[in-house]
Amino acid sequence: MNLSFASQKIRHKQKIELAKAGFDFALVYISEGTLVSKGNNLKFPKENLLFINRESEILETKKDAFVSVLYFSSSYFKDLHYIQQNFRLSHNPVDIFNSKTLLNKSLSLKKENKKIIERVISLIQQYEHEDAVVSSFIFHQTMSLFALVENILKDLELPVDESYDMAQEMEQYIQQNIYFPDKLQIKSIADQFQISANYFGAFFKKRYSKSYKIYIDDIRIELIEERLASNRYSMRQIVEELGFNDESHLTNFYKKKRNITPSSYKKSKNSA
Repeated sequence: MNLSFASQKIRHKQKIELAKAGFDFALVYISEGTLVSKGNNLKFPKENLLFINRESEILETKKDAFVSVLYFSSSYFKDLHYIQQNFRLSHNPVDIFNSKTLLNKSLSLKKENKKIIERVISLIQQYEHEDAVVSSFIFHQTMSLFALVENILKDLELPVDESYDMAQEMEQYIQQNIYFPDKLQIKSIADQFQISANYFGAFFKKRYSKSYKIYIDDIRIELIEERLASNRYSMRQIVEELGFNDESHLTNFYKKKRNITPSSYKKSKNSA
């Protein structure tokens, strides 16, 4: 496992800046002192836990503050579907980092949770620079932190909303590339959004209550029918525009979905 992960202890008036550090997310635990948001002057006291992403405010430690930061790149959580299945998480870590509920907020920890988090962070920092064999150990310890976080959120009745921004971006990407079938291959679109193909399939079906293939097929059927009904497009033009191999390919695709041929649909529209 190639780690895209680093830990850091900071104190005094150091800043936490993800873009400068070269990471996408950070889990921040305040052991002593206070953290301050540079933009809106929010203060986060000791024994609090924060989740920050690249949209978060820059944080700065006050004098004598002691903070542990676990940095992550998005690639560390690439196979999110695997993470949820194997670690029994209701939400993947990226959803937690991107949650609007937790934006510019911190979790105040009970004594028992504080001890667990401190112990796990200490283990992670102790073994961070070991060889690849130990990286699996670090990964499991990290996921145990998120399992604990989910329990804390549940106790506090704080919801973690799914990231619909990604869904909206996917919709835009699909609409922009509907005429380029190669760009709509699952591998291509998963690479575009830096997620695994398995997670993409699971995310899409959960979000739209249909598979990605059916979603794309439905869009193409609508486009075909719009063009057939308009009388401004020949079959050859529709084939070329929507990326079918030839007219036979388009006819077979349409007939399988609608149980009639494109020409029959066109006649029915013309006679209506």
